[in-house]
Amino acid sequence: MLKSIKLESGDVVVVHPKVVGHLTLWIDSLFRASRGLDKFGILSALILDTKKKIYFHGGFFTPHFANPLSYAMGQDYLGQYPGTRQVDVVPFYCAIISKELVKKFGIPESLGSSIFEDANYCLQAAANGFKTYATDKLAVVYQGGPHNKDEILQYGQSFAQEAVAFKDRWGALINSHYKFPVLFMAKVSGPSGFAMVAKNYIHGLWSNGVKTFFEPLDTVLESVNPTDDEVVNATFADRGDMNMPQITWGQAPYFIKNSGDYKIGHCEFEAIEAPEVWIPYCNMMDELWVPTKWDREKFRKAGVNVPIYTIPQGIDPDYFHPDYAPMRTDAKESYKFLANAAWFPRKNLRNLILAFQSEFRRGEDACLIIKTIDLGLNKGIKEELKEIISDKNSANVFVKEKEIPGYELPSLYTGASCFVLPTRGEGWGLPLFEALACGLPVITTGFGAPNETLRDDKGKPYPGVHFVDYREVHTDSPYVYLENKKWAEPNMIEFAKKMRYCFNHQQEEKAKAMKTSKIIRKKFSWQTCTLPMKKRLEDIYKNKLGKK
Repeated sequence: MLKSIKLESGDVVVVHPKVVGHLTLWIDSLFRASRGLDKFGILSALILDTKKKIYFHGGFFTPHFANPLSYAMGQDYLGQYPGTRQVDVVPFYCAIISKELVKKFGIPESLGSSIFEDANYCLQAAANGFKTYATDKLAVVYQGGPHNKDEILQYGQSFAQEAVAFKDRWGALINSHYKFPVLFMAKVSGPSGFAMVAKNYIHGLWSNGVKTFFEPLDTVLESVNPTDDEVVNATFADRGDMNMPQITWGQAPYFIKNSGDYKIGHCEFEAIEAPEVWIPYCNMMDELWVPTKWDREKFRKAGVNVPIYTIPQGIDPDYFHPDYAPMRTDAKESYKFLANAAWFPRKNLRNLILAFQSEFRRGEDACLIIKTIDLGLNKGIKEELKEIISDKNSANVFVKEKEIPGYELPSLYTGASCFVLPTRGEGWGLPLFEALACGLPVITTGFGAPNETLRDDKGKPYPGVHFVDYREVHTDSPYVYLENKKWAEPNMIEFAKKMRYCFNHQQEEKAKAMKTSKIIRKKFSWQTCTLPMKKRLEDIYKNKLGKK
């Protein structure tokens, strides 16, 4: 079925008949990309479908089911998973196999006929010390696959049948890598930051070998819609129990739902003081997790008497990086200030618009783009925009109330020049990290979590990070837990001046932000940020369970 070309090196390039193009160029690209790879056994090109969507870009085995699936399958290719990286499985549509692996296993006739046959080969290779890789150094178009409803139905039926036999053969081995069972209780649906963080925590735990189960925070599991993450979706397949540790990620009153033998509450809060009503719920837990020392100190001061551990949040460097394809916008200006935040008082977007309009005038090559969503807690975005006095002589402001697929979010950042967020308080500040990972300088309030986390070991802001002074004020928010609390009111005159500075020093600020991009992508990947969670679970299983 496959066309095989043996190279002078002894390696073999295999190509599926439904992949068409310049074979000579493919051979050279694959051979070059395979050189120097550790324990190289298999290397696959990036496989696109006829609509230039990702068909297979290296793959993994889903938890529980042990199904071989592609990373980013079905997404428009925008730069996901850059470079050459080790993966679990690839299809043999356009790949190179090392001479050592060919000598050991040959090229089976069934190779390339099914992803399960290909997965068998990859797993056999791994069992014998060979590694499988995927690269974006070469992208080819696969013209096979289902194209209509009947073909999709037939493919689905075939996949399901083969999946049973494959799981019987390999499932126990694949799932044996996961230890320290834990039940993660959270919201994973919807556009909120909490849901986004929850999905990435779950995925990160699996990536670090933690056997993770899921329960929804405010509904029943059967009513939860599938997410855009197949690892998280696979987690829905099995149920945890009360004998394992449980993590409840959300507002502290939800902690009362935690029924684990060892209870972990996980929360954050944006104001200077922790809500008094949260403290009894925190003290019902065996331990509390928060993202920063700032949160740890405020909860301890408010009366939490159980152990408190800091667990950071992160970004996915396979998506959030400077080379991601930029998003097209209506803006004609070349320098684009960007804010990505929900529209409610804590994000302070109204004052951002006024500050920008006061500093930048019509005719200047700069604009402000605000990508926002309505999560409530306001009069309605359109109504609030009407209350902002329009200045016809100011530079353009574009407000886009829109949800976009998660995989397109990096394009929003790489299509911009500088990220701006005059926040009044952040429990973490995820968009700031996303923007920096994509190589944007950022301007934000020197308060709360970002003021702690976006500094180096000497306390100096990372290159390209600009903090603005503030004064403490009483909150003005309909969010019940912020009542009678204090947060920051940033100096918007200073904020506008820093916007002007970044505009006037574009190349310098870009260079600084690119340095910080490398730091963020290494230090704050989700896999790195979930390692402290794994370490806590290891300790809990070793020293806590059964000793309460």
